[in-house]
Amino acid sequence: MHVKTELKGILSAILTPFNQDGSAIDEAAYVRLIKTQIDAGIHGIVASGSTGEHPALTVAERKRVFEIAHETASGKTDVIAHVGSNNVRDALELAKHASSVGVDQMLVVTPYFDRLKFPEVQTFLDKIVKIAGGPIIYYDTPGITGLDITEEQMVTLKKDGLVSHIKDSPASFTRTMRMLSNPDAPTVLAGSDPALLAVLAHGAPGSIIGASTFVPELCVELFNRISVDKDLPAALQVWDKLWPILNFMLLNGYVPLAKAGAALRGLPLGEPREPMTPSPQDLRDRFKAVLDKAGVQPF
Repeated sequence: MHVKTELKGILSAILTPFNQDGSAIDEAAYVRLIKTQIDAGIHGIVASGSTGEHPALTVAERKRVFEIAHETASGKTDVIAHVGSNNVRDALELAKHASSVGVDQMLVVTPYFDRLKFPEVQTFLDKIVKIAGGPIIYYDTPGITGLDITEEQMVTLKKDGLVSHIKDSPASFTRTMRMLSNPDAPTVLAGSDPALLAVLAHGAPGSIIGASTFVPELCVELFNRISVDKDLPAALQVWDKLWPILNFMLLNGYVPLAKAGAALRGLPLGEPREPMTPSPQDLRDRFKAVLDKAGVQPF
């Protein structure tokens, strides 16, 4: 495998559809979802990310979604496999499978129960990179990992050939700004919904977010207005539609509402797996009103 080092656009952390009782992945629905992403002009898909409920998937299921994503999307849009886990053994097994499948890049969160020291992060990433064949996307989410990696440490990870990009879901937006202006730091991909427009406007080449899994066209339009056309007023008009959707999800249950939103658009993907629970009907009704106001139509 040769990892792709030039990434841009909306890289969509897609949902994982389940059958009615949640016991298995609905593979046909996964293919349909990926096709709606491609049709909307999404620049890449992330399989088995946080919005894809990776902690609730078995290793075998995660391997299977890598396969389906590659089979369905390869040559049409970038395919990124999230191989991070709460333990090193599974992460390495997932990385080997992703490499054998031939995905374009890997996204990696560090084992997230034990708060690693920086040398342990380096050792872990070195093992992943040896499998991937090149630097990977580091999934920086301090709220999950307990690691608040500094700008200087990020520069070190890039210099050592371990990290090319960072999915930036930071504890500090100040560090985001510093990394965006530091040519020695890994390339920032917006990973925090509230910061999406700001990070793109400041020159980030793209983003990894979950909401694009069911409102891909709004996210692609935002990217085109701000990053391609450099038209901030037009981008703000799109943001005025997109932000209420993102905010409602952040306040009321991100993944359950993403699944509810997909179903409201005519793309049923089942409900989340435990410990998450489905959005109650009153919340779905309120969410539908938010989507209607933004002009979101069925697929």
